Amino acid sequence: MSIQRSIALPAVVLALACAREPAPADVTADAAPQQVTIVATDFGYVLPTTPIHAGLTTITLVNEGQELHHMQLVRLTEGKTVADLTAALAEGGLPPAWAAEAGGPNGALPGGAANATMVLEPGQYGIYCRIPSADGVGHVSKGMILGMEVLPATGPVAALPAGDIQMGLFDYGFAMSQAVTAGTHTFTVTNNATQPHEVVVVRMAPGTTMESWNEWLAAGMQGPPPGIPLAGLVDLDPGDAQNFTAEFAPGSYGLICFVPDAGDGRPHVLHGMSTMFTVS
Repeated sequence: MSIQRSIALPAVVLALACAREPAPADVTADAAPQQVTIVATDFGYVLPTTPIHAGLTTITLVNEGQELHHMQLVRLTEGKTVADLTAALAEGGLPPAWAAEAGGPNGALPGGAANATMVLEPGQYGIYCRIPSADGVGHVSKGMILGMEVLPATGPVAALPAGDIQMGLFDYGFAMSQAVTAGTHTFTVTNNATQPHEVVVVRMAPGTTMESWNEWLAAGMQGPPPGIPLAGLVDLDPGDAQNFTAEFAPGSYGLICFVPDAGDGRPHVLHGMSTMFTVS
């Protein structure tokens, strides 16, 4: 069964115009984002030595490891710690309710980087990578999890700026406000669904389709995937919005969500949450 879906959905494209809520009265659109660089290794993270403050922030994940990595950001509530998060993730399944999924950079190749721009709230966070190695063990189980503190803002908080392309996440599909052309684009991604979703942008291998991804998953992800991750955002909770920026060369691309479903635990890609588009 093909899992490819059309990316041109008139009803949801219309909804993209209203996808992001207006900024609260105490925010400003004038401030530049705080720049935070986090290094990924096999298997860990290195945080910057300078404090991280709440507010509009661009996180760049630089991959100095030999495997693909991402950075799932979760805000810890109810006094929970990263040790509590580690124990909860070891049990499998979705993160607990006290770990609010807050996105983050997706799909940084070895020697490469990925980015995400968000409005950080102050508090305690956990960051981890759930991508599996060739042995099938997720990187978080190999120790790729770390705590991160976000201090209160030091000045006015800037609102998330609008990208040149709006992307909506739905149960189970994607919609974009316009076609992607060659060059650099900033996407504003809003989760309009009822459960967490991510977006993985992949450059498709020649001659492959979204059915190729379905077959690769069904075969236990053995061998190289039918495409190369390029950019995207890790799991966003319903109602959340973040930006990412990526450069596109002409070719075929895919959008995929691998988040386990809240109902049956299967990756959302197997519920049809994938699509292809062409950049010319």
